[in-house]
Amino acid sequence: MKPVIETALNLIKPNMTISLGGGSNVAQLAKSLSDRKKLNLTFCTPSQETKKLCEHLGLTITPISNISKIDLAFDGCDAIDYRLNALKSNGGIHLFEKLYAYQAAEYIILTPINRFTPTLNTKIPLTVEVVFAAADYTLNYLEKLGYHCSLRYDKEHNDFFKTPLNNLLIDCYAKDWSDIQHIATEIEEIAGVVATSYFNNLVTMALTFSPDGKVKPLRKDDIYDKL
Repeated sequence: MKPVIETALNLIKPNMTISLGGGSNVAQLAKSLSDRKKLNLTFCTPSQETKKLCEHLGLTITPISNISKIDLAFDGCDAIDYRLNALKSNGGIHLFEKLYAYQAAEYIILTPINRFTPTLNTKIPLTVEVVFAAADYTLNYLEKLGYHCSLRYDKEHNDFFKTPLNNLLIDCYAKDWSDIQHIATEIEEIAGVVATSYFNNLVTMALTFSPDGKVKPLRKDDIYDKL
């Protein structure tokens, strides 16, 4: 991870506002930033786990309500395609991650190269956040469309997984994700659906790294030449 962290650090300039998302890669970036306090950076995060880590590292987290613009937002993903569309399904905080991504001048994904595929990996679900009252209807609706779906279960608490807003999550699987943009748009129109984990046209750059440690900064215009 060291080369990709160094690449990310080189993008950060003094007095910037930086959003740190969730996941282990972003956590390593946060640890490196804790040694660069002279940069006078402002930090925010959509992740409670990252917030706790940053506070432990001595980095002050500013509420998003007190921020007018995010210069760089760093995040991870579970799957990403050659158009830089991504699935961020496993964490269950994609609603908040999207809110921060929309406000960022640059939304940068840190991810290993094996998560890049021409179309999104079908082993990763499209995750749907839904209010409790609409969960059964949404589940039945998706199953009638031919998707394999289930409410996410939290084994640790022996109950259904709850989001920070106390909503439920439905994990939706398909035979392929070639039409995921249409699928996500259709799902988001269901009454009671809050958000899906599909990030369409939000990622501006991916910093990906191969097993040999080489870093590839990728944008949409040059992705086919560099992968």
